Amino acid sequence: MQTQVAIIGGGPAGSACAIFLARLGISSVIIERDTFPRFHIGESLTGGSAELIREMGLEDQMASLGFPVKRGIWGHGPAGFTPFWVPIKVRETAASGLRESHAWQVRRSTFDEMLLRHARERGATVVRGTASTPLLSPDGRAVGVEVILPDQSTARIGSDVLVDASGQRTFFANAGLTGSKHRGRYSRQVAIYSHFTGAIRDTPQWGNILTFFKNKHYWSWFIPLDESRTSIGFVVPGDYYRSRGESKEDFIERELKEFNGNLAGRVADVTRVEEVRATSNYSYHVDDYTGNGWMCIGDAHRFVDPLFSFGLNIGMAEAREAARMIGGFLAGETRGTVRPFAAFERWSDRGLDRAQTMLDGFWETTFYFGMLVRKFEENFIDLFAGRLWDDDDYPAIIAMRERLAEHFAAD
Repeated sequence: MQTQVAIIGGGPAGSACAIFLARLGISSVIIERDTFPRFHIGESLTGGSAELIREMGLEDQMASLGFPVKRGIWGHGPAGFTPFWVPIKVRETAASGLRESHAWQVRRSTFDEMLLRHARERGATVVRGTASTPLLSPDGRAVGVEVILPDQSTARIGSDVLVDASGQRTFFANAGLTGSKHRGRYSRQVAIYSHFTGAIRDTPQWGNILTFFKNKHYWSWFIPLDESRTSIGFVVPGDYYRSRGESKEDFIERELKEFNGNLAGRVADVTRVEEVRATSNYSYHVDDYTGNGWMCIGDAHRFVDPLFSFGLNIGMAEAREAARMIGGFLAGETRGTVRPFAAFERWSDRGLDRAQTMLDGFWETTFYFGMLVRKFEENFIDLFAGRLWDDDDYPAIIAMRERLAEHFAAD
């Protein structure tokens, strides 16, 4: 099989890449090992994610699937910590003012299946199988991928461009195609999570995400998924989780009662309706994640702490930018160069470094972070929305970097 672009992974980043490629008239093949629908975490869309969904022409489908409307995020700290609220607003243009908008909370099994189906409807071919080996020409250019099919036979898919959208499986990094993979600042954390019914939401805007904080690097999410089901999870240092000596089930049941008083009041009578799952080593980044005829997008090259729900937004935004740059490559703009997608790396790093600054600022200088939220309200509305890639840096980011430099120097 031959295609212009082979995409490893049919999650939101891979499916969105195929959709944006189709808008440019570029053919693609998606290789996905899992059968959809399948369970996945990361259920809250930012304002920027919602804008990308609308750009892909999927807003009506989001409404028809009944996903809860999200107007913003509430942050609740320990006793004495004033809750903060960040609304979702959009800008029609970079220079225009903000106006009220909304995003959604999604059950990922339904959402991911919708995106993959739309990619197929736009012309992408979906191959069920597991990518095993990237195929390289004698000069090191990516020319396709070998795939193990469900019957254990192998197939070769040739391509002009090979995209790794495999998520936290980091296919290219594990295959040795990229540079080194490094643990991030929050790599020794673990998330324990499940779904519950009977949780008490805010009214009338019951679809908003709530976050709860206990201590540095201890936080919890509360995400309504429909009228009855709520996703609740705890992100804590791995050492703390292991020190408890509890099963995942006992751990989450106890934390529901003890973690935060505001949360405990909302979950006194909940019933768990999903198995308890765990994810560890939450933070990493990969060096040199583009090369001759290949590139990584989304979690395949970097994952930051999920505190601000950036994951889906980053994956889909990178998918759109990757499609644009692939279009230029196929048109001959960067052909013949060893690193034709180096500009994608620079573009991606600019946005993700800003996301990292926000996270570091919150955890390392929490009080100062709160002051900046009040001082640079519009900056933070944009940043929480996932508008991370503006050409000009945000004054809030500049101030936070200066404060963090002082903080780390003092340590």
